[in-house]
Amino acid sequence: MLTHSLKWLLLGALAAQHSVAEPLFRQQTPDITINSFHTAQEAAVLKATTDLLAAESLVASCSSCISLLQVVKNLAIISESLFLSTLISVCKRSGFDPIVCEGTIREQGPVLRHVLRTINVSGKEGHIICAATIDSCPYPVVDQWNLTFPSPKPVNAQPPAPSGQEITVLHLSDWHVDPFYETGAEAACDKPICCRPEFTNYENITQPASIWGAYTCDTPITLLESMLEYIPSVTDKYAFAILTGDVPPHEVWSTLPYNKTQGIETLSYDLLHAHFDTPGLIDTKLYPVVGNHEAAPTNLFPHNVSKIPKGDDNQFLNLTWLYETMSDSWSGWLDTEATFDLVHNSGSYIAYPTDGLVIIGLNTMFCYTLNWWNLEGGGEKDPNGIFQWMIHYLQKAEDEGKRVWIIGHIAPGDNTCLHDYSNYYYQIVERYAPHVIAGQFFGHTHRDELEIFYENATQKAGKAISTAYLAPSMTPFSMMNPGFRVYKIDAVTFEVMDSLTYVADLDQVDEWDETGPNWHLEYSAREAYSSSEATLGHKEPLSPAWWHNVTKSFEESDSMFEKYYNFRSKSSPDLPECDQACRTNLICGIRAGKSELRCDYQRDDGNQTSQVSLFSERQRNPEKYAYMKDLCSGLDH
Repeated sequence: MLTHSLKWLLLGALAAQHSVAEPLFRQQTPDITINSFHTAQEAAVLKATTDLLAAESLVASCSSCISLLQVVKNLAIISESLFLSTLISVCKRSGFDPIVCEGTIREQGPVLRHVLRTINVSGKEGHIICAATIDSCPYPVVDQWNLTFPSPKPVNAQPPAPSGQEITVLHLSDWHVDPFYETGAEAACDKPICCRPEFTNYENITQPASIWGAYTCDTPITLLESMLEYIPSVTDKYAFAILTGDVPPHEVWSTLPYNKTQGIETLSYDLLHAHFDTPGLIDTKLYPVVGNHEAAPTNLFPHNVSKIPKGDDNQFLNLTWLYETMSDSWSGWLDTEATFDLVHNSGSYIAYPTDGLVIIGLNTMFCYTLNWWNLEGGGEKDPNGIFQWMIHYLQKAEDEGKRVWIIGHIAPGDNTCLHDYSNYYYQIVERYAPHVIAGQFFGHTHRDELEIFYENATQKAGKAISTAYLAPSMTPFSMMNPGFRVYKIDAVTFEVMDSLTYVADLDQVDEWDETGPNWHLEYSAREAYSSSEATLGHKEPLSPAWWHNVTKSFEESDSMFEKYYNFRSKSSPDLPECDQACRTNLICGIRAGKSELRCDYQRDDGNQTSQVSLFSERQRNPEKYAYMKDLCSGLDH
């Protein structure tokens, strides 16, 4: 068990870095002079923003969003200081949090400005921005592109038969550790995340933060240590573990200078090594991947062809520092070839955790809608050659008779994954599943979810070929219990035999002070979802076909769907209401291994005249669409 002195050493080191972060960053901020020209530009942006917020029809909403982008692009062409100051002012005047406006735009604005100058705002890229980020336009149709493969898919390709032998694998995700969390600080603040000294009025605290965490806050180190100390009690031995991204907190407005974020990651992985490398503790290898919050600024992962703005002060944007930090921090779990790949393959790597299994650790940020680099110059179909790289190792595994796990942060069917990327990724899964790809594992949503892939996107049990498991988050942000997953895996086929989710009930925190968090098994997927509609033999895995039948039971049985809806949010005590439209969208999302198959966006079908804008609907009825909130952005709170 780690000592509390180590815990406070981590906190002290990070607090020291935090104390110098703002002065260092201010040195890089351009001077801003307010004049009449600036005032006119601000008025133009504010009017375009007001028009967008007032639009009700899809046509008006889309037109207003494109007009706003054009006005902002015009600003981008004039100067950086004008661009940043105008957006910050309009953001504040539109009612958004001043701290978030100031910090997020200053950090991410220079890259957004650069990218806007390279795209056709009235073309596909502008419509993607409006559709993918705020649902104000119909989503443009995918540019059809057929990937090429070294050989055809074998006829009647099937996975091997179950062996009857099992191993246990641990799945962690979305830690979002907050080293600045303070016990007793305000947990009911008006900022995106709470429980921090700078967001606390110590003379009038309405809800003191517990030592173990709060639903409005990111994860305190005490809660992380509690979980790491509990994990060994679940089983005698873990074959290996995976961590699907996002270690830093949701402090998207204050990630610079980059060594602040770098320090959080380095010290967090030191803590993980202490538990994963020590006999008597977890004592197994951990295979992590990068998430959108690993970067500083958040979300911004450039491509090899990206044109980083000139100047020595901007070179941190190439993220070499991040990949080198991950290479150092993951050393010991990954071999030297994999750590070399991390640096030279933009965060993706290959690993061999046990005989017969290959892990493809994938940087999925090239599909993320909020990674502005993805749209630079119209975007790339195969950013950094990542698809051809995947195909090479999948083909190698097929030739050698091995199985493959793909692990990443953002699942291709998530609503924050660009449709084109998702479509091309889906083609790879269709080619190599079910006989090579044994499973896919992601995080990002903070929820306990899954996605199903089908042959030719034919959504029937007999055509289901692969399942992606989206792990619950460790962070309780926002309004969910902390959790983690354990899989029972066939030792030969590497298919999932059972998925077990463990949680701690944070609403009972007042009862924990003596004993600590009440970690416990929330549910077994095999037990919870087996029914007359979805039957399983004793030695059968949780196959994609079985999961499809589970979704049918969600359609037909209120109690089965309600069970899923509760588990999806880790038994949250504050579940948003889910009406029939919500239920339909969630089931549709499970069956959407690629994001274009989802039902919660507006398609570009040429018939938008009478449609109401989804953006408008979400602004007017936020509670109705609470189940769709993007919890990982750190801003939708």
